[in-house]
Amino acid sequence: MNVVPLCVAAMIFLLLGLSVNVSRLRRKSRTDNPPSELAIPNAVRAQGNASEYIPVFVALLLYMNAVPTASHAFVTTVAILALASRVVHAIGMLSVTSVEQRHPLRPLGALGTYISLLLLGAALLFHVF
Repeated sequence: MNVVPLCVAAMIFLLLGLSVNVSRLRRKSRTDNPPSELAIPNAVRAQGNASEYIPVFVALLLYMNAVPTASHAFVTTVAILALASRVVHAIGMLSVTSVEQRHPLRPLGALGTYISLLLLGAALLFHVF
């Protein structure tokens, strides 16, 4: 089984879930029981951050998965790392209750995201030249 398309689909569903969460919180803010003051900005930031990275991962992972000379194990490993990093980062962003808080999962997710992008960029260059 090819895990890469599953990871891509999971990232797309993660982005969808974060987007629906923003809509839910905005709708809830119009009720008598609004969310906490930081819930909406945190949700918007988490969704926005995912919107910046997930499309790049989708494109790179699907391309590298289709390259016949690319190592399947490498692309699969990077796909799993990218998915895990994006999930961990989103959890870290949504888990804080004040502006001063920094959840430890957030930088861990960011680091995994950067490593994944670096590996995919290097692999792309390797297969181009």
